[in-house]
Amino acid sequence: MKQNIHFFLYLAVIFLTINSCSTSSDDSENPLFNDSAVASYGSQVLLRINSEVFESINTNRLNSINTGDSFKINSATRIDDNLEVSISYGGGCKQHSFEVIWDGVVYTDPPCQMNLFIIHNANNDECEALITETISINLKNLIGENAYKDSCAYNIFTSYNSTEIADTTVDSSN
Repeated sequence: MKQNIHFFLYLAVIFLTINSCSTSSDDSENPLFNDSAVASYGSQVLLRINSEVFESINTNRLNSINTGDSFKINSATRIDDNLEVSISYGGGCKQHSFEVIWDGVVYTDPPCQMNLFIIHNANNDECEALITETISINLKNLIGENAYKDSCAYNIFTSYNSTEIADTTVDSSN
């Protein structure tokens, strides 16, 4: 009898452990999320081209009105068709996501450049661990296959930056 009780308790513990640690979110079928843009810590990266949203965020940030949750851009580099952006933020208990917004504008006057926003969604994560991860922005998926993708610099902004100077700039691969 004791063995049966122990067996059922053991099964109950395993069942609860499996169910409490599983995630039911399956964004693999969501076309807005790019599979090649999943960060190393597991954060998802949404790529979006929208001039109205871009201008709204830009106007708000210049007036010190922030969009999204706080994070810091540590560095950014270009590797082939990807911008690899090292970021840090507080959290650790919930999955975070990031949205990269481009207004679709290519500034062709030398030096050629494009402006991108990265918006952070912490999903109400109240934990305080300092998370550092690298998100990957696939330029081919965001910009398309054109000459500007490889010849322009990328100015990357957060909505917490209320200046005209980008948080970081990645020079062209040429």
